[in-house]
Amino acid sequence: MTTFSAPGKLFLIGEYAVLHGATAVVAAVDRRAVARFVPGAAPSTPLIAEAIKAVAAHAAAEGLTLPEGAPEVDSTALTQDGQKLGLGSSAAAVVAAVAALCDTLGRPLDPDLLRMLASRAHRQVQGGRGSGGDVAAAALGGVIAYARDAGNAPVIRPLAGVCPGDIVVFRAGDPAATVHFINAVERLEVRDPFEHAARVKPLGEAAGAFIEAYEEADVRGLIDAVAAAHEALEALGSAADVPIVTPALQTATALARGCGGAAKGSGAGGGDIGVGFFPDPGAAEAFRARAVKLGLEILSIRTGARGLSRDG
Repeated sequence: MTTFSAPGKLFLIGEYAVLHGATAVVAAVDRRAVARFVPGAAPSTPLIAEAIKAVAAHAAAEGLTLPEGAPEVDSTALTQDGQKLGLGSSAAAVVAAVAALCDTLGRPLDPDLLRMLASRAHRQVQGGRGSGGDVAAAALGGVIAYARDAGNAPVIRPLAGVCPGDIVVFRAGDPAATVHFINAVERLEVRDPFEHAARVKPLGEAAGAFIEAYEEADVRGLIDAVAAAHEALEALGSAADVPIVTPALQTATALARGCGGAAKGSGAGGGDIGVGFFPDPGAAEAFRARAVKLGLEILSIRTGARGLSRDG
């Protein structure tokens, strides 16, 4: 049976700001969701059901019929101890599932179409929220600069696969619901649009500085941008009355600073994953050693992984 796999992701920078016209940087990681089409099977989750709807509608428009059945998806590589790790498991799952569904139509797989259908299904389950950067990273792989234009269409630009300096990924608390945090920030926007704009603007500026430093291999500039993004995320959480930055993440950021680097949460916040950036392997190793003593869990994760692939 043909299988497809898609990688999870890390938001390196640009969370929240990407929802308001800024550019985020999203990296595919070397943990993957795997899917295969099972004839006669029923969808196991609402996400898979939406994937089937999206592909079936496309098939009907092309005069094709989607076979009866559903993708079987294994995303356990993106979990640990029975909990999601905040690595975009749902985005990876829906990209792999859509590929498995489209494969049954007997047409060559169109990467742009796959990403569009997967994004449609994913946004439907999320109530129309989210940037789609996680789906793009799962489909394309590597490291991408991701934004949405005035018409809400994705604007994607590949970056070099290797980030300047050294990256360390760690757990920053228990899993958190992305939609809960997005809702809180949306309430801030309604309650006080000027405060919201003032808190989101520095996030976009930090992301812009990060991209410039990334492309110029300016490690110190990149670390400074990460530190600025962390402070901006903390200020946004305070204004929205939601813990985007957790105590565990505060501990990690202080430790990273003491090792000559910077750290921040990856994604909407409230726990899940953190990512540290360091000028050299020695600084990264110092962070790893001290983090364990402080109860922070270091994860063996590499960025720049390949995107959607047919595995068998």
